[in-house]
Amino acid sequence: MRRYLFIGGIEGNTGPDNVNKGIVSNLPSNFLVISSGNKVKKYVNTFLDVVRCNVVIVSGISKIGMYAMKLAKTFGKKTIYIMHGCNEIEFKLNEMPPDEKALKYEKYFLNNSDLILAVSERYSKMIQEKYPFCADRMNYLHNGVDKTNLGYIAMPREKGRIIAVGGDRKLKNNISVANAVAKLDDSKKLMVYGHLYHPDDLPKGKNIEFKGLVPQKQLFEEMMKSELYVLNSVYEPFALSVFDALLCGCSILVTNVAGALELLNVTEHDVIYDPMDKDEIAGKIEYLLQHPNNERLMKNLNFDKITYEAKVKRLEQFCEMLYQKK
Repeated sequence: MRRYLFIGGIEGNTGPDNVNKGIVSNLPSNFLVISSGNKVKKYVNTFLDVVRCNVVIVSGISKIGMYAMKLAKTFGKKTIYIMHGCNEIEFKLNEMPPDEKALKYEKYFLNNSDLILAVSERYSKMIQEKYPFCADRMNYLHNGVDKTNLGYIAMPREKGRIIAVGGDRKLKNNISVANAVAKLDDSKKLMVYGHLYHPDDLPKGKNIEFKGLVPQKQLFEEMMKSELYVLNSVYEPFALSVFDALLCGCSILVTNVAGALELLNVTEHDVIYDPMDKDEIAGKIEYLLQHPNNERLMKNLNFDKITYEAKVKRLEQFCEMLYQKK
């Protein structure tokens, strides 16, 4: 029986870690997983598992993933890199100083992986355009969406309540959402959750609140109290939060760059085409508060095809294909 080694962080609450948790919990017995714990033991186990596996999968960027990828190359094993994001793009968009180690790791994975799986088809095309040398090694694997991920707790939904996540990160572009909501009447209220990098430079208004970071459970509760979730990113490889919002009963208004749109049957009213256009955003917020889309979008979602179980089967097919390719 062929064996495949999966390496990816599962201890945090980041997007990649949450995806990796879903993958790991659905892996069949022929997949090996490096468990957390003693650092020395982790590296010893990684060495042993690389030696006895046929394909090494690294999901996201990490030091242990880099170690495993280099070992795999030494022993002639096939490698897959699951690409959740691109540090080079994100550092630039967020106007942040680059993390040179992260960029070095990313460059190694892009140059040396036998197969690179982006988390959506449109993101795969974006990466191929930016890094043409990857084009013949690119494919995509959507993130999984499990209907059972959220324990639904019924609570009153507040009329006119709008929610966004990502704090004031430049690429999430929630400042434009706040400026759009400021144009609406006071019966509409925007709550923005996530880390605040520039708390003194936020838009002011009695119907706008930047709340900062909250635990994931509380965020789901905030979604359950809201009527509309707005994702206005200028760059978004997938966007699991869109499905969290739908499962919490929100309508959604989503940027046209989000990979999640590939799994949704949206209309023009559900999509932001210019994330900097506060008039477009304000108009579509008004429309969706009057014409909710949650029921329509949920009705057209085929969860059997987008679960983590389905995505793991597709990942195994990629492993088999790569192994057979001599």
